[in-house]
Amino acid sequence: MKRFFTLQFRVSALVMVFSLLMIVLNISRQYKHDVDRRFREMRLQAYEEGTRLSSFAQHFLRRRLAQSADLAISYASVNPDLHLGVISDGNDIIRNATRKQWRGVSIWECPLPLTPAMVQQAKDTSEGLMQEDLERGHLIAVFPFMDVSAESRKGLVVLEYDLNWFIASAVNHAVREMLSQVCVLLGICLLLWSLLQWLITERVALIVEQTRHIGPDAVVPPPIDGGDELETISKSIADAAHQLQESEWRFRQIASNMRDIFWVAPPELAEQIYVNRAYEEIFGRRASKLRLRRWDWLRAVVRQDRKAALKMLRSLRAAPGEAEAEIRVHAGEKIEWLRCRAFSTARAHDRAGKVQVAGMASVITGEKEMAKLQTEAAENERRRIGQDLHDDVCQRLAATQLKSGVLGSSLKRDGHPQSVLAMDVARELAETSELARAYARGLAPVAVGPQELPDALDDLRKFLERAFALQCRVSCEDVSGVLKTEEAALIFRIAQELATNAAKHGRGTWIAISLIRDRDILRLEVANDGVRFVPAEGAKQNGMGLFMLRQRADALGATLTFQPRDVAEGGTLAVCEMPLAS
Repeated sequence: MKRFFTLQFRVSALVMVFSLLMIVLNISRQYKHDVDRRFREMRLQAYEEGTRLSSFAQHFLRRRLAQSADLAISYASVNPDLHLGVISDGNDIIRNATRKQWRGVSIWECPLPLTPAMVQQAKDTSEGLMQEDLERGHLIAVFPFMDVSAESRKGLVVLEYDLNWFIASAVNHAVREMLSQVCVLLGICLLLWSLLQWLITERVALIVEQTRHIGPDAVVPPPIDGGDELETISKSIADAAHQLQESEWRFRQIASNMRDIFWVAPPELAEQIYVNRAYEEIFGRRASKLRLRRWDWLRAVVRQDRKAALKMLRSLRAAPGEAEAEIRVHAGEKIEWLRCRAFSTARAHDRAGKVQVAGMASVITGEKEMAKLQTEAAENERRRIGQDLHDDVCQRLAATQLKSGVLGSSLKRDGHPQSVLAMDVARELAETSELARAYARGLAPVAVGPQELPDALDDLRKFLERAFALQCRVSCEDVSGVLKTEEAALIFRIAQELATNAAKHGRGTWIAISLIRDRDILRLEVANDGVRFVPAEGAKQNGMGLFMLRQRADALGATLTFQPRDVAEGGTLAVCEMPLAS
């Protein structure tokens, strides 16, 4: 109600200001009209009086009738607007004046605001000249005449009229008119105030009260009547409120029965986050805590995954878009994997450009466990293949190489020319056998624990140098006290896959493998100088190698990133960072 009182006051004030402006303009026009009219009258009076006195002065001075000239100028002094009037002869000596003290003195010694240019112009043109100064409030009229007694030089009749009186009279008249019109205006404004209060303000206040009760659980007041536009607006608001309640009911039914977490985070910190019932079931934390601490959900997120969650939210807050992240949360005594798909949109009514973030979080713990089982199955299959390769293929190659050597020796003793070819076959079989054993050791290493990890990486170096004819460097810090056996095996597999992919597809000349411990982070770096490889962020990779890499990194709770080397020779740097247990 206070707002509409203010609106009513503003409308009335606007009408009053507009009316006052019109009154001021009207009074100004009236004042200007009065001044112009009175000024025209005074100019006409000054012209008539100056013309009369100049003709009398010429006649009286020629006949030396000083008393008659005094009488003529005394008639002119009857006008209350005439401040000073003088008649000067051809020698610029005042002969007659409305004030006796100025008789006999030079015209330049009296207080008349004359200028030599004005006097000279009047004598040269032999015409009357009038000049007014509204700032000083006077009008000067100069009329020349021929003074025969002064060798026909021209004398002057000068009249100074005071303009202040009639200007003050015009101002007083304008003020009286303005006061009368302002009183009428006040009466009109009071009438307008009453009409606005009765026709609009009270009814609009009812509409505002109606909008305040719009909500999912509020009772919508009935619309107002009146048969005008306000009634139409009130009915439209009531219909929209009912439709909103119906839509809200449907939304609540859908959200409450969802197994996935649905959440909406408004841009302002003062606004509450909305979460459905699945939040409390999965996170094991009360939704009411989000009203007091908006970031309460972050406490349930595994510490190593908080960075990924915050990075996703920051990217969505920066600009409208979509993002996805996989995080782990402490759900009671167990850890659940969540896949969070979120999007942000700019609200239409928000001119500041702030965005609202919403999304869904699905439990994918089963998928992760299945992927882990698949990884273990793949690892077991690799070990089986490596064992079969070592026990069968390598043995057959060794036997064939031995037979080829015996055949070559026999052919050489008999002097057969094909003995050299047989020896070459035996040598190539020996190299193939050694390469097959390297593959077998890569597929099924004897044991890869924290203590054996440096030796396993060194064997990987030798294999890469022999198989791909490139240089390979390995740097491995002591990690025997911070890794478990299964973690060491997974790290070796990740290094093996990254290095092998770089050798196969990078087409470089060297590969560097580094295992570095930095406080509570274990970092595996695999660099090369080959073709740069940077997978698109957020894109789903279909390659089996990358899929297995992601699975092994997830099993370690690690992050895997690819970035181009910022050097002229190019290349790619793959980094796998694994948090170490406290």
